[in-house]
Amino acid sequence: MVESFLVEFRLQGYAKKYARWASNRTITEAKKLRIRQLPGRRFVSHITLFGSAKTNNLGRVIGEVERIGRKYTLIPFKINGISKFDNLNKKVIYLDIEPSRLLEQFRRELAENLVKLSFEYAPWDTRQNYEFHSTVAMFSPTNGTNFNKLCDYTENDCSLRTFKQSRTSVFRRIFNLIKKYFFRRQEYDAINLSLLRVTVIKGNRIECEYDLVLKRLLSRREALSRHWWKKTIKKLGDLRR
Repeated sequence: MVESFLVEFRLQGYAKKYARWASNRTITEAKKLRIRQLPGRRFVSHITLFGSAKTNNLGRVIGEVERIGRKYTLIPFKINGISKFDNLNKKVIYLDIEPSRLLEQFRRELAENLVKLSFEYAPWDTRQNYEFHSTVAMFSPTNGTNFNKLCDYTENDCSLRTFKQSRTSVFRRIFNLIKKYFFRRQEYDAINLSLLRVTVIKGNRIECEYDLVLKRLLSRREALSRHWWKKTIKKLGDLRR
């Protein structure tokens, strides 16, 4: 049976909160500017690693995700704030992802093996220079002038720095300024993360996840379980000590 699938990493914690905050603010401003948002799946902050694609053997796809995942444990990367691109079909606001060499290697190995199991896949999955990103919102290709206004808004009002300031007390802001100007310590506008789980999506639902930290394939129920997520975070803490 032919089944559609994709493989992704779902943002969690602080990064997930930033992604949702940026998405909500961007969409609200787009409505004010009368820019039409393109329909799509419910917003989930994620980084696509492969797909979307079609296969007639999803079991083998999951097996490859698990096999390759066993070789890796902590795969670092950064979120460097918000950016944009536009083409003839759509205009996209996204979180800019700076991959580590390990993430690039993992994704390349994953793509090379999953292409062999897919009879239909995205053209960018075979490119050498894969563009890692996390979509915030997608819009109609019309209204170019208003889209530029939206981009100016997101650059200033949806930046990572603005998000951090919105969650920081007045006392902490003063303390940060003292560190910056008197002790010459700069705050870097980036979120440092590790790839913890690789999620296989069938249709629009989680089929399973491979946990790189626990070295375990999780069912849909386990992937959504807070119990198993706490185990992942605890193991992550142990590995970082």
